Amino acid sequence: MPRTPFVLLALSLGALLQAQAPFPPAAPVPSPVPVMKDYPDTPAGKLLREIKEHAGVVARVEYLSDLIGPRLTGSDKLRQAQAWAKAEMTRLGAVNVHEEAYDFGLAWTRGVDSARLLTHNGLRFRVDQLAWTPATKGAVKGELVLVDARNLEELKAFKGQLKGRILLRTNPDDKRPPLDRRGRDMEAFQAEQAAMTQFLLDEGALATLSMSGRKNGLGFTSGGAGRDSKKPALPAAYVPQEPYKMLVRLLARKEPVKLELSLGGTFSAAPVQAYNLVGEIPGREKPGEVVIVGGHLDSWDLGTGATDNATGSSVALEVLRALQATGLKPRRTLRVVLWSGEEQGLLGSRAYAEAHKADLDAIQAVLVHDMGTGMVKGFTLQGRENCRGLMAQAIAPLNDLGVKELSLRTMNSTDHAPFDRAGVPAFAAIQEPVDYFLGTHHSQMDFPDHVVPEQLVQGAQAMAVTAWELAEMEARLPHGRPSRPVVPAAGPVAPSGRP
Repeated sequence: MPRTPFVLLALSLGALLQAQAPFPPAAPVPSPVPVMKDYPDTPAGKLLREIKEHAGVVARVEYLSDLIGPRLTGSDKLRQAQAWAKAEMTRLGAVNVHEEAYDFGLAWTRGVDSARLLTHNGLRFRVDQLAWTPATKGAVKGELVLVDARNLEELKAFKGQLKGRILLRTNPDDKRPPLDRRGRDMEAFQAEQAAMTQFLLDEGALATLSMSGRKNGLGFTSGGAGRDSKKPALPAAYVPQEPYKMLVRLLARKEPVKLELSLGGTFSAAPVQAYNLVGEIPGREKPGEVVIVGGHLDSWDLGTGATDNATGSSVALEVLRALQATGLKPRRTLRVVLWSGEEQGLLGSRAYAEAHKADLDAIQAVLVHDMGTGMVKGFTLQGRENCRGLMAQAIAPLNDLGVKELSLRTMNSTDHAPFDRAGVPAFAAIQEPVDYFLGTHHSQMDFPDHVVPEQLVQGAQAMAVTAWELAEMEARLPHGRPSRPVVPAAGPVAPSGRP
């Protein structure tokens, strides 16, 4: 039989498939990490070369994420990660490796969550329960109502309208100017949140739904107040933007919109303790003075916690590895702390600062890495202008690697903050955002696929050299609490699961 028709058919099919194929991939974006062709024959140069040529940061991120997985504080998975990290610290030459316990409250485990419209198109869509909120009593059914109150006073306008309802707590079309919250402390804010939750419980609301702050179908999670069984709590969840906005549009039609919702999280039977992990390399001349390098080992549980914060934990361990490999012994003690409870309100670092408050004057500085995979560009000085000169000296060997920024901006959203409030010079790394706030942060995208190796390696170089220089310099960084306004950190503010 002639083969020409088959050849023509194959060519036609190939052309058709090519026509239907997606656009060719975009050209790779050039790396923002500068290339250092030569490393000086100095301790800083030795650290830079060692980390560049032998870094284990990516392998550690993959181990924590792929083999252990998500690490909620209070979970067995976090305890597994801490046991692994403890062994790593010892293997990498740290001494005095130990855990420090603090009271955490009730542990929480995610269950099966589901949502289904009972009217209109009958769509099933993704929901992610807000951690540390109670489960629904099985699958509950209720009409939706938009309740975009931002404080207790606004919420009282809905009195008598919420019984048996499921509340939408985000208004994506809100044109009101934001409330002025300047000068309000955290305790006052938490007290009002508890009062709002109690109001909703008294009114008989079934649950609340908030819109994810992430686009393109991404979910989001954060935590409620349920670690303390005495605080009021209501079932709550996040919904990706697209189905959430659909629900808002349906309500705008002034027609009843009914939903079936099931949230399956469970609490531990009793309160648990949580732990920080500590290891150090003693100082050769001033062992009583300390430079702390840290990150939080706990994570959220929609993804595997790769960029939040297996990256920062792996960078801290890399500092130990590089010092062991180069044989460098710092003048001051270099201490690595892997905190827990960061995602529940900096609980681990707060507990550490409180437990060691008598020793805080001995801390030269605290450096924290907690903004994902992006290269380090500098550090937030927390308004400490009097630290600028010495910090500029500490990062000088890194200038050619792109580490130049010393911002006076105050950032309070990671584990340096409790030390800063106690008067200790404590700085978070300023990092390239990559896709952190637009994608991986607290979402189901947080997997090692989003780690950018050359940027993470540069971050390890930056943290190691800065820590080394701070440990070596003659001068002490000034302590004390500077007077400063709180300026929001760069990047979008994470959405909150309002009651």
